[in-house]
Amino acid sequence: MARRLLNELDDAIAHLDGSEPEKDLLSIVCHDLKDPLASIVMGAGFLRKTIPAEDGAARRVVDAISRSADRMSQLIGDFHDLARLQAGALSFDPRPCEIVPILNGAIRSFEARARERSLAVTLTAEGEGLAVMGDPLRLTQLASKLIANAVKFTAPGGRVLVQAAEVNGRVRMAVNDTGRGIPAERLARLFDYGANARRTPRDGPGLGLAIARGLVDLHGGEITVESRVGEGSTFAVVLPRASVKATPSTP
Repeated sequence: MARRLLNELDDAIAHLDGSEPEKDLLSIVCHDLKDPLASIVMGAGFLRKTIPAEDGAARRVVDAISRSADRMSQLIGDFHDLARLQAGALSFDPRPCEIVPILNGAIRSFEARARERSLAVTLTAEGEGLAVMGDPLRLTQLASKLIANAVKFTAPGGRVLVQAAEVNGRVRMAVNDTGRGIPAERLARLFDYGANARRTPRDGPGLGLAIARGLVDLHGGEITVESRVGEGSTFAVVLPRASVKATPSTP
């Protein structure tokens, strides 16, 4: 049932024609799913605490329920964020902020997943005080979408390198992976939410890259991608540098 619901939501998002009634309807559906989804999460948590440790089969079922619930929650959140971005209604509170602490925070949130997949996720920074004018929460969200995409498509034992540097008076942050790469014919529509939703969740980035592009646009920046099949991909974001000194900040 959960898998069917996920597929139906993915298909609905993929076929959005941009009309407000259709977007409103799907938004209502996503909103109404939150309460039953919360009940599923609570129920799975209760079962995990009560099932004996030696009952491996039951625990695997509960783990599968939890993973499906997490995926549904992510999909609902992504859709709402994308809808707010398109409507110009996403909260945005820009201020001078240093990018390195933000990237470090985003990387830490993937430590457990990286360990599970035996991935090395590291950060390199060139230059001091790499500050941008941006919203720390949205910058963390942006970095997380790009890192999540890299982790998802990098095979166990691979590497994800997050970079920050000053380039021509602006701040460049990039996420480079040793993943499977992206075919050239898909690069042109890589940030198209409709095209990617049709590939969710098995072989595409879902709504994450569309949201990333929206967040970059919100900050007045640019996002590019370079990729070779079998060698990996690099997503690079260039943002205006803050004109005043920033204090280290966390979202």
